[in-house]
Amino acid sequence: MKIIIVGAGLAGTASALALTKWMPSKPEITVVELRTKPLTMGGAIGLTPNALRALHALGVMEGIKERRLGADIDRIELFDVYSAARLGNINFCDAYGNGVGKPSFKGLRILRSDLLVALLATTKQHSNIKIRYGRTVNSITEDDDAVVIGFAEDQVQLTADLLIGADGIHSMVRKLHVEPDRAPKYTGIAAIGGFAVVSPDHPLQWEDTALSQSLRGSLLCSHYERTRTRQFIAAVMETEDVRSKEGWIAMGKEQEEIKRRVKERYLGANIKMHGIPPLIESSRDWNLYPVYALPPQGKWSTGRVILVGDAAHAMPPQGESAGIAFEDAVILGRTMCTTDDKGLTGRLAVYERLRRPRTDEAYRQASFGWNTLKDSGWLAFQIRSWVTWAFLWWTAKSRALHYGEDLATKELDFS
Repeated sequence: MKIIIVGAGLAGTASALALTKWMPSKPEITVVELRTKPLTMGGAIGLTPNALRALHALGVMEGIKERRLGADIDRIELFDVYSAARLGNINFCDAYGNGVGKPSFKGLRILRSDLLVALLATTKQHSNIKIRYGRTVNSITEDDDAVVIGFAEDQVQLTADLLIGADGIHSMVRKLHVEPDRAPKYTGIAAIGGFAVVSPDHPLQWEDTALSQSLRGSLLCSHYERTRTRQFIAAVMETEDVRSKEGWIAMGKEQEEIKRRVKERYLGANIKMHGIPPLIESSRDWNLYPVYALPPQGKWSTGRVILVGDAAHAMPPQGESAGIAFEDAVILGRTMCTTDDKGLTGRLAVYERLRRPRTDEAYRQASFGWNTLKDSGWLAFQIRSWVTWAFLWWTAKSRALHYGEDLATKELDFS
């Protein structure tokens, strides 16, 4: 089978690896990417134990461990920034500090660029996967026998049995073919991320990761590398100036302005999280990512075309979008190895039936988390803090089950 994947990011590379692993006859996979080289810009993303288990099944975790990439995360601690009171934890380990599930993993925070490098390195181990950079898809045609894509750069066309759109929230596969009317909209909010040095003179009030809530949103501070001497800082802020769909690295006065606005929100005499101010003061290399919203639900596939990852179900920044994309890849790979009696369209329908409940629930939870980032008054903040505590308590058991899941081996109904 010939397969074309549009997008050589996290979702696209993971999908290529999953199809290679599970399809009985190795498919001929061509991955086409708009950019001329792998994207090196980005912050540090959090991966849950089940996401790491998916990467393990795809053969990626070995490279991550060999390169000593990322920082192990036992838990995310949630705080009230004004009192330093702990609102609760999101735990990625058991009561004894061990990882969860089989094979066992904790959480991991890792630079997005490092994670992509690990995925790309794994694809190079498979001769059936080819990646072509600098290719802009501008046409897609489909019939009962094949799907054909064309490019803006030349008259070359590629023909395949299956086309996978793994090209993110601004997906050209969705725009040109699957659902042109389902367009992302800018929310007026940008996610920002920077990097800071941990000072030995200012001990942190958290072990791995802190999510500190305030009247003006939440601030994430987390280890992301093995020496644990640096922290990744992330927050959101309203901004009208959108110059890029994908984000950009702030320069010069922009860096100063971002830091000023972060200080305005999270520095002051009423802030009791004493580990935060030194981090903000030492912060640098800020990135901005305009946050676009993609309406939930929507169409994912046609006869020979399927959307995965953010192209299908982009979630607010609080969601597990990378982990969800890896789950998509695993389930798609397992679905494509089932018998041919359903045909390609039938197998894609099975994939959607298996994935939609999970992605719908993840979208709802991500939207709840996103709402906690918005500015509020004092009473609303107190209510939000209580709701956060109650939500963490109420969902603790279901989260533990979810984190222990292994979709690579879980018994699923492919009928």
